[in-house]
Amino acid sequence: MRRNYHSTALLIIILMVGMIIGGSLGQVIGKYLPFLAYGKVVGLSPAKLDLGIATITFGFNITLNLAAAIGLIIGIILYQRM
Repeated sequence: MRRNYHSTALLIIILMVGMIIGGSLGQVIGKYLPFLAYGKVVGLSPAKLDLGIATITFGFNITLNLAAAIGLIIGIILYQRM
């Protein structure tokens, strides 16, 4: 029985690439198949921190659509087969 040891960083990279490719394809193909572009925006709205000498803005948004979820699932499958 062969054991595979993969790093967590590799898993995160594969999942991010799967989501990015899936999301991009969902935006392009969504014009023809609208159900692939259906999604939700998840994240934190921008917050501003003024320290007097510096201003820092925090914010993070991810747009998840059906195609990105499919890309995520494909990424998980690819990671397991490595």
